[in-house]
Amino acid sequence: MSHETLVLIAKTFGPIWMGGFLLIVLVRAYNPKRRAEQERIGRSILPCPDARDRP
Repeated sequence: MSHETLVLIAKTFGPIWMGGFLLIVLVRAYNPKRRAEQERIGRSILPCPDARDRP
């Protein structure tokens, strides 16, 4: 297999693979079934509003 063939394969299948990966990430990120879990995870790093009032 020559260098030119490997470059052609990489330039052809690389963007296809990355596009498929992006599609999977977007589907998982915007899936309505996962919204509650993502909201919980997003709020878990924020301080509790009651924590400021406590000594």
